Amino acid sequence: MRLKLDNGKTYDISAMFKPTKLNRGEAWGYFRSNLSAWPKGLMIPVESKVTLPGLLKWVVVFTLHTLSLLLLLPLWIFGYSTYAYSFFTKADAEKLEDYRSNLKKVYEDLSDIEDQDEFKKRLKEEIVKIKPY
Repeated sequence: MRLKLDNGKTYDISAMFKPTKLNRGEAWGYFRSNLSAWPKGLMIPVESKVTLPGLLKWVVVFTLHTLSLLLLLPLWIFGYSTYAYSFFTKADAEKLEDYRSNLKKVYEDLSDIEDQDEFKKRLKEEIVKIKPY
C-alpha cells in the first residue's frame, strides 16, 4: 500500500516492514541514515501546504515510519534491514559508479563523431553494452 503526502512524496507502507538480508555493517548504516531523517519527517506538515486528508496520511506514515525504525534495531543484530530503507544497496551503488565511469569513456571515444545521427546511433549501441541492469 502506498500513501502520497501533500508534499508529493509517496511511501510504501508494506516495504517499511518487509525484511531484507544484508550484512550487519550495511544494516547499521541504513539504520543511522534513516534515524537522522526522522526529524525531517517530523517537519513535513510545517514545511508544506497541508490538507486534512494529507495530515491524516502524514500521521499514519510518520507513526509507521517510527515503528519500523524501532524494528530496525533488532533486525540489525541479525544482519537484516527492511526493504524501504535498503532498496539501493552498496552493490547497486558500485554498479552505478562503474556505469558512470564506462559512460564517460564511451562519450570520450565517440566525441570525434560529427554527424549527430551517427553519434546517437553509436551511443545507444554502446549504452546497451555497458548497462548494469
